[in-house]
Amino acid sequence: MHRFVLTLMMTVGVPAVLFAGDTLQVPDTLPRPDGKSADMKKPVQVYILMGQSNMLGFGKVSGLADACNNKKLYPYLVDEKGGWTTRKDVRFVRVMCSGSGPSRTYNNEWMTIKGNIGPEMGIGHYVGHVTKAPVMILKTCIGNRSLGYDLLPPSAKGYAGDPNPAKRPTSGPWYAGVQYDGDVAAAKKVLASLGKHYPGGRRYVVAGFFWWQGDKDFRNADHAASYESNLLCLIESLRKDFRAPNAKFVCATLGQTKKSAGGPQGKILQGTLNIDGERGKYKSHKGKVASVYSHPFSKGGSSSGHYGGNAETYMNIGQAMGKAMAKLIMNNPAGVPGIDADELDGSLKGVYKHIVAGRLNQADKSIRPYLAAADRKDEEQVAHARRLNEYLTSLVDGSIKDMQGFHDSGDFCQLRDELAKNGKILLGIPAYDSKQEAWAAELTTEEAVREMVIGDKLIAIVAKKKRASVGAYFKLIDDFQNEHPGSFYVSKAEAEIAPTKADLRKTFKVISAFERLGDTHSKFQAIKESKSKFAKIPEFDEANKIWAAEAKDPAVKRSIAAGKAYAAVFADLAKLNDRLASSQAKDKRITGRNKRTKAEEKTTTSYRKKLKSLASKLEKLASKHAGSYYGNAASKSHEAYRKSQGQELTDKRQK
Repeated sequence: MHRFVLTLMMTVGVPAVLFAGDTLQVPDTLPRPDGKSADMKKPVQVYILMGQSNMLGFGKVSGLADACNNKKLYPYLVDEKGGWTTRKDVRFVRVMCSGSGPSRTYNNEWMTIKGNIGPEMGIGHYVGHVTKAPVMILKTCIGNRSLGYDLLPPSAKGYAGDPNPAKRPTSGPWYAGVQYDGDVAAAKKVLASLGKHYPGGRRYVVAGFFWWQGDKDFRNADHAASYESNLLCLIESLRKDFRAPNAKFVCATLGQTKKSAGGPQGKILQGTLNIDGERGKYKSHKGKVASVYSHPFSKGGSSSGHYGGNAETYMNIGQAMGKAMAKLIMNNPAGVPGIDADELDGSLKGVYKHIVAGRLNQADKSIRPYLAAADRKDEEQVAHARRLNEYLTSLVDGSIKDMQGFHDSGDFCQLRDELAKNGKILLGIPAYDSKQEAWAAELTTEEAVREMVIGDKLIAIVAKKKRASVGAYFKLIDDFQNEHPGSFYVSKAEAEIAPTKADLRKTFKVISAFERLGDTHSKFQAIKESKSKFAKIPEFDEANKIWAAEAKDPAVKRSIAAGKAYAAVFADLAKLNDRLASSQAKDKRITGRNKRTKAEEKTTTSYRKKLKSLASKLEKLASKHAGSYYGNAASKSHEAYRKSQGQELTDKRQK
């Protein structure tokens, strides 16, 4: 028997990631995997998935089959014959342990559908699509764990494990951080036998982490309040434990929590959004950390009920997380597509470093004499040099094309700013120098100077965007457009408020739809939610005056009250269903058959009793508001409940 020695390399420098198609665009719809293996000369790019039960995965495979075959969603999951596709460049490994107990491997195969899913499918396909190197999706998690205690990372206040990483996990009783230690140890165990889990893999880089969690923390006010600080510690500890200081980090909010939420869930949501590198609080996270607001991707239900097992929820959120990571990967300037720096000779490594650092004029200065002496160089190195030169030329030509576009459109401010920036990195390259002289001369003309004054005014207004409300910002842009008719920057200003105008039109349509139905409560709820966003926009303010007068009408007040009472019944029903799911999950863990049966009967009886109480409220609403929209809806809902013989209560409002 041959004995192979696997060399594990955890690098902290340039990641071995090459962009699929050499493009910086992340597609909205992925193609089917091509069935090809990855370039095994590259280290395996490892992405570690952690969290609690929803990261573990409860998306039902039957629902996924329906989504793919009947709704034509996620086409990359299904092949031409209707079977599940397989990615031969992405390995899916799932391990699980309880605390610091022994771990067990549940998955170790090429990425394909084998049963119920979590977000790993959307994640793996997106990351695999944009990475030419081999990819491992390594999931290590278990349900019912909080970041504030069980998963508390070593750098967080209150962590009770052994401070010496070499001695973790601490054996013995449950302690603050025990699940973090166990999950990390389980992942490291997989990486220690890389070839067993990624055939042919000899080296690896921990390239990123995915985190989806928070359900248990929102049940503890202290854990919710410290969620953001604990997330920051989690990022720090994971990078340290896996010796991956440059690893990317993507996390997602709980699907049921809206941005308007208060209380513990609101704190967890806001803490998660705050760490986002683009829109959050921490400048150092830019290009390294991304948060996904998952409520728009959820198909209903809540984290505690595992979103009803809806596979589309798990796929949608997984895709959003994968796409967020793909953007972080593809915007990483640390590599040249199609070139492995380790294969270059000394001179070309210098060219490579200049390109990566953005010193394009230095790269051009070095590559030209190298190519001029190509007949005296190694043939393979010359081929590398030509590819480097092609890439360098594409960057220079791209910059020139962009600047010519600014010139032709009349965006003299952008042209001015690009000239200032590119003077340091492009000056000295012949193709750029001739253009630069002509553009610089044109910026001194009277027309260009006048337009730059106007453009700078717009830049100053745009700088106020983050501090101003949507309505106030809209007014600033509107005033600017009226002041400078005919300027190029008027059209640019229009692009600033076009999304707001589109949102406003959509809001008006929603409000009108509720009005046509007679759903007065929903109509005025939509109006109330829109005020904070659209106040000070003339079109909205005029409409709001009419709505405010309408709301004072006694008949309208009665209708709103009826709608509020109707909505309250179904809000209570949602809570009841969540409690039922939680109780049923607990009942399933009871080992004794008779005890489990009795517990399940008790749970069902309690649920039916409370369901009957809610149905009774609907019956009273139907009687009190007979003939109205809500009276009819309550009557239909109660009738459906009666026909189900007390088994089911559903909202029968006209949609």
